[in-house]
Amino acid sequence: MIVLLYIVVVMVCIYTVRHYWFTLNRLFGFQRHPYIDTDTADWPPVTILVAAHNEEKVVANILSALMTVKYPEDKLLIIPVNDRSTDRTREIVDEFVAKFPGRIQPFHRTEGKGGKAAALKDAMELVKTEVILIFDADYIPGAGLIKQLVAPFFDPEVGGVMGRVVPLNCGSNLLTRMLDLERSGGYQVDQQARMNLRLVPQHGGTVAGVRLSALREIGGWNDNSLTEDTDLTYRLTALWMEDCIPEPLGMLRGST
Repeated sequence: MIVLLYIVVVMVCIYTVRHYWFTLNRLFGFQRHPYIDTDTADWPPVTILVAAHNEEKVVANILSALMTVKYPEDKLLIIPVNDRSTDRTREIVDEFVAKFPGRIQPFHRTEGKGGKAAALKDAMELVKTEVILIFDADYIPGAGLIKQLVAPFFDPEVGGVMGRVVPLNCGSNLLTRMLDLERSGGYQVDQQARMNLRLVPQHGGTVAGVRLSALREIGGWNDNSLTEDTDLTYRLTALWMEDCIPEPLGMLRGST
């Protein structure tokens, strides 16, 4: 037991040193924000997959936000991936399809393997663009976020990007303030320091993007994984280590 205790103490010390290293980097180091100022370009066609399972309370919010983003309408296709919902999610999605014809193409999944990765895997039959963005249904993208997420893909060596989650109600009560603090620490210190130090930020599943060719290269979505974002992180990194994609992931700011 003493040996096990020493091992635990050593691991905690290593993690503490690592986190202080990351914190000092954020305070005093060079901050990498590649592509973030790109606003005018020949923007490529983009497909946005919105993962939704029983999301009647929030799915209208993200679809409304996506209808007002600053991106060419003729180059943007939104695909709500309604995964076996038993509430009013399908009805709400279909209302938006009727209201915005041609801009939203629903994917209603009524059977099949459970899980977000399995739903995304099935929805890929509708994806024809090289750039794919993935949002959870409870996320609300800012008007300029689509361009920020797409801009890194002008670099052919970028295989994936991720955004930052910022709670909207962080000032409501103690719990939401603590959640905002946790999110800020995770993204602003941990993830951004990884980016600065050219380490690998984790591919966040709430707001992210991936190149279609890179996704195909690693075998597509792994429907056996419960955490499709972490799984994608490791598999993109493995591809990067083979010198196929020198810059596997980047991080940009968003809101939810």
